[in-house]
Amino acid sequence: MKRSEVLRYSKIGMETLLTSIKFFYSHISLLCVSLIPSVIRAIQMLNPSAPFWLEGIVFITRCFLFVLIIIMMTKSKINDLRDKNFWDKLGHSASIQFQKNWPYGFLAQIIVFLVLLYGVGNLFIMLLSWIFSSNAGLIGIQSTDSNALYNACIYFLKNMSVIPLTLVYIVYISGLRPVKN
Repeated sequence: MKRSEVLRYSKIGMETLLTSIKFFYSHISLLCVSLIPSVIRAIQMLNPSAPFWLEGIVFITRCFLFVLIIIMMTKSKINDLRDKNFWDKLGHSASIQFQKNWPYGFLAQIIVFLVLLYGVGNLFIMLLSWIFSSNAGLIGIQSTDSNALYNACIYFLKNMSVIPLTLVYIVYISGLRPVKN
């Protein structure tokens, strides 16, 4: 593969990542829904005896978030999800997207995603969590277990960034694009 092709596919991967970030963080409803599993995960890290049923709330919230992402990207109504034609159009769109980008564009999107969002993103989350947990006492937050506070911070931030962005990214590389007004 030529260098120009590598650059072109890398650009596709970067555009996908940046578009996913812009889409997610420009919708307050997606951020609000993401707060639910974020807070629950932080509570679970700070309190090892947190009730198990909180896992169910996290699961249901993530499923709802995924559906909400699809609804917002397509500017559809919830009732449209029951229509077979809606899903046929999405399947057709995904098929075209994979034919167009297979294999290099698709692989470039995955590589950019893994390196930047999972790699750099997680390092950034770890750094922020370390800074917060190291300085929590300065802002009046007392914890008997600094490791639990650090983990709570990591899980909170991941549930507000990496996890929902993964959902948006999956929908996006599958061929679904935000509908413009």
